[in-house]
This record gives sequence, C-alpha cells and structure tokens, in this order.
Amino acid sequence: MYPVYPVIFFLAYLLLFLLVPTVWALGGAWRRARSPRAVVCPGSRSTETVNFDPWFAVRRHAAGEDTELRIARCTRWPGEQGCGRGCV
Repeated sequence: MYPVYPVIFFLAYLLLFLLVPTVWALGGAWRRARSPRAVVCPGSRSTETVNFDPWFAVRRHAAGEDTELRIARCTRWPGEQGCGRGCV
C-alpha cells in the first residue's frame, strides 16, 4: 500500500509556495487602497477626503493595472455623487 502522506505534504507545500507570495502582493494593494486620502476636488477646488474600494484595487492589481481606482466614499457625497471623479 502506497502512503498518501508524502503526496499530501507535497501538495500542501506547493499550495503554500504559490499562495503566500500572491496573498502578500495583493494584500499590499488592499492596504494601500484602504486608507483614506486627502485630494483636491477639481470642481470645488477644496480639499476632500476620499475612500477607495480596496477589493476593486486588488482585482486591478491582479490584472496588472495599478493605476485605476474606484471611489467608495467622498466627503462631498451624496450631494455631488454624480461628479466626473476627476480627483482620481
């Protein structure tokens, strides 16, 4: 009878070998997008605080496009929610 434990350990090691660097890289993108930022609103020329969608940032980072972010909240919303989002 062939022991299954070496195969299970090999597969677990392989999974960790691939999973840990991926989670580390995507976690960095999530942490960067999670923190609120102060930006200058192009419409009112005032400083506003925006929160970005961290899960969208993770998906874009995984696709290789780090430049695109999606605003989740802004201090000018809900009154100006239909703005052009030029601050991004």
